[in-house]
Amino acid sequence: MSKPPDFHFFRLVARNLGNRPYRNIATIFAFAIIAATFFSSQYLMSGAQQSLDAGISRMGADILVVPEDYAGAGQTVILAGTPTSFFFEDSGFEKISRIPGVAKASPQIYIATLFASCCAAPVQMIAIDPKRDFTIAAWLKENPGLRLGKDDIIIGSAIIQNVGNDLLFYGHTFHVVGVLKQTGMGVDNAVFTRFEDAYVMAEESGQKAVKKLIIPEEKVSAVLVKVNPGTSPAVVASEIMAQVPGTKTILPNGLLNAVSGQLSAITRILYGASLAVTIVSVPLLGVISAMVAHERRKEVSILRALGATKAFVVRLLLVESFSLAIMGGCIGIGVSATILVLYQDFIMHLLKIPFIIPSLTTILVQGGSALLLSIVVGGVSALYPVIIFIRSEPYESIRGGES
Repeated sequence: MSKPPDFHFFRLVARNLGNRPYRNIATIFAFAIIAATFFSSQYLMSGAQQSLDAGISRMGADILVVPEDYAGAGQTVILAGTPTSFFFEDSGFEKISRIPGVAKASPQIYIATLFASCCAAPVQMIAIDPKRDFTIAAWLKENPGLRLGKDDIIIGSAIIQNVGNDLLFYGHTFHVVGVLKQTGMGVDNAVFTRFEDAYVMAEESGQKAVKKLIIPEEKVSAVLVKVNPGTSPAVVASEIMAQVPGTKTILPNGLLNAVSGQLSAITRILYGASLAVTIVSVPLLGVISAMVAHERRKEVSILRALGATKAFVVRLLLVESFSLAIMGGCIGIGVSATILVLYQDFIMHLLKIPFIIPSLTTILVQGGSALLLSIVVGGVSALYPVIIFIRSEPYESIRGGES
């Protein structure tokens, strides 16, 4: 019995893909849209989630307490770093530290700065009490030997300045001693200094700045609270609002819900687009596959007549379909990832969400799942021609291809 001819499998695949360039380009484009929309949805969700996790970890608090009338502004400071100034009506932060369940209470003063040489827009200055603070304390522990001294500031990653240089706020000169890691949240646009230096800056601003800064003595803008281990932050938050009238508490879950709400519309659109494109593409690709099946009946039947097995033909058709799906998926993922990275700041501003580029592992997993979806759609669209060729006999297919 003669040996079946060598059909050079991958050479046949490459030739068949090259013989129909326009149809294959359209097919690749369909797969690219499927992969791009699915990947973008996952990318935005994970970027916002990782940013929120990093920001809350940096904040180090279980509860943020702000004046009741400024709950929205306090949340905006955390999420976006939008400059603002507000204060409690009295020195109620001392009462907060004595409420059962409160382990630590760290007061902060929010100061909306004027334009500075470092930045294209005003930035948020946050004055802290180093003796009580646990927001910067964790970062200082990672940098042994560094302390926040007189006129020293620690800046967020979005502030364009190097350690050792000076920055001017309200006519007062500050010395940069550290730069925080990126979180994608408001802290990236913030400047941290001590209470004492903020008071001096306010006192000098009447003579040195174009606008006088007023910071009421012994009044703060917010209080970060860390609860005792095993204590429910929600219970402590309710107790704070009950015992300290005029306050509003913000919990990490509340921030997460706010971000999820802001993201929900765009993610629904993207996931909906992914589903719609997939639903439309499967029958469309099926029609294209049926057309290809009709055109290639004679070609495939000649291969069968020359000794190619049904398994060989099935592999040939599936590999061609999977190749188009993989090429389209990779193009879609690559283009969407490039756009999302290049326009990261614009996306944050447009959607008003905290955002950080997800980890490489996360991106690879998301890209893999988007590519898998394209491959599955490619496999489904190839089922019809595969079934047709499996059921057909070579002689009948050749006669059918000639008619």
